[in-house]
Amino acid sequence: MPNARTSCFVDTNLLIYSIDPQETERRRVAGDLLTNLADTDTLVLSPQSLNECYRALTERRGLLPRNAARAYIVYLHRFCTAPYDFDVTQHAWRIQDQHGFSWWDCMLLASASLAGCELFFSEDMQHERTVDGLTILNPFQLSPNFPFAR
Repeated sequence: MPNARTSCFVDTNLLIYSIDPQETERRRVAGDLLTNLADTDTLVLSPQSLNECYRALTERRGLLPRNAARAYIVYLHRFCTAPYDFDVTQHAWRIQDQHGFSWWDCMLLASASLAGCELFFSEDMQHERTVDGLTILNPFQLSPNFPFAR
């Protein structure tokens, strides 16, 4: 469970970048982000992001064989503390109606919000936009010394 520090949700694309050998700079930034958040016990993920990551790694992008992708997902599982139930779906409907994000992004935002996260790291949404108490940050637009764990 997240601690008293700022809980941070990480979008699926950053999980993928953190191990993608074709994305050298993104791999470094995403890897540093994940390491920092994991080390400070502030990383929050959802079952949706783990499932999306597995599919992307094995099918869509073909970066890893199944056994290696499964090992990565098993490692990330300990950070999977965000809910993913009908409450998330209903919350996602409200976010979709108010903000117009794509459905799957709304599900991730709702899951992060209900988990009590304050920061949502993603390169796919508007940097510094606030949605339902979450501040969306693109880690590729942050200064190198951004204080991830506040």
